[in-house]
Amino acid sequence: MSRLPVFILISLLLFGACSRASDSEKNGTGAQLEPFVAITPSSATTQAPNPTTTPAPTQTTSPAPTQTQTATLTKPAGQGGRPEDKYACEINSEGYCIFSGMPHETGLKPKTEQITDRNGGFLFSVSEAVTINSSGAVLPARGTPAFDGDELIKYSKVNMTDDEKAFHRVMAIMFPIRNALMYHIAEVSQKTWEELVSELRIRGIKDNTFTNGVTPKDNFYGREGIFELAKSPNGKDIHHDVMKFLEEAGLYLLCHVTSDDFGQMLQDTHPAGHDPCGDGGVTLKVPFD
Repeated sequence: MSRLPVFILISLLLFGACSRASDSEKNGTGAQLEPFVAITPSSATTQAPNPTTTPAPTQTTSPAPTQTQTATLTKPAGQGGRPEDKYACEINSEGYCIFSGMPHETGLKPKTEQITDRNGGFLFSVSEAVTINSSGAVLPARGTPAFDGDELIKYSKVNMTDDEKAFHRVMAIMFPIRNALMYHIAEVSQKTWEELVSELRIRGIKDNTFTNGVTPKDNFYGREGIFELAKSPNGKDIHHDVMKFLEEAGLYLLCHVTSDDFGQMLQDTHPAGHDPCGDGGVTLKVPFD
């Protein structure tokens, strides 16, 4: 009888040791799972996204200007085809609204076949003139208006269509008109202006001015109206009016001197489905001689 309690006591001690060993294994397994479970909601979810969310504003906001510029630069002109409007003009001491940027160094001398520099020096014939952008790439024939950095170079047109040739001539005509309104308005006389826009006058392009629209976007200026406005801006930033005139004048001139297929392309690529040639009242075309 005296040995039984000792035996029972030893058995209880051994059983307790085994139980602790088993609990220790469970706790060991739990120790491996527990930190994992804890990391998932706290470290992995709270801390790990921090490196991801920290650059997020950069990834979201930084590319935005690039995407905007790319989208706008690839749109066709005047039909939603100009880049985002970054032009501005400042009223100088003489009261003229002079644009920021650089004038074109080349252009077609009115009523001639000569491409000249800004000083009137002859460079080459307009039959050899092709428009390039600031990167040196030849511009495709589209409704794209002239931009800063566009210039004319001597280049073969052997493989060009009539529409492509007409496009490059239109650009050569619009460069000096653009220079006159945006950069050289102080020196441009009435006579010089009439010579510059003679190709527009022949075709009845921009004959009229309308300024009684419900909103400013409903208004437009004709050849004489825009010249008078540029000569006397009365302290106002008139760059929207000038750019609208240049864009529409170049577009309507294109409609006159290109094929019906080209006009259809202008309509097909218009973001709002408008018909630029129809909007310009181009029913009877007057092509280049």
